[in-house]
Amino acid sequence: MDRHKGRVETVRPVIEGSRLKVRLTVFEPNGQQHFAFLPDRELSALLPRSILLGSLRDVPQGMLKTIDPMLNKLVRGREVRLWQYSERWYASFLPWRSVRFADS
Repeated sequence: MDRHKGRVETVRPVIEGSRLKVRLTVFEPNGQQHFAFLPDRELSALLPRSILLGSLRDVPQGMLKTIDPMLNKLVRGREVRLWQYSERWYASFLPWRSVRFADS
């Protein structure tokens, strides 16, 4: 199995079919660039839908300005694993066991 991993360089929330999606630009160590999306399970861990929207099903366009800086702080610069499904790339966060914290 081909393993793709990379670092998130840009994060952009978008509305696709009345649903919030997060489009990432991910660069692999070899310089290859991928446009990938966060799966719903990854996004809901960062931004619980019930907190943002309550009972609404559609994402208001104006909310993207609020969500964008939050997602950039939470996601940009993180290492992710890339995978492909139905000709679309997705990015998942690495398991916590591989995360190392540096002493300041």
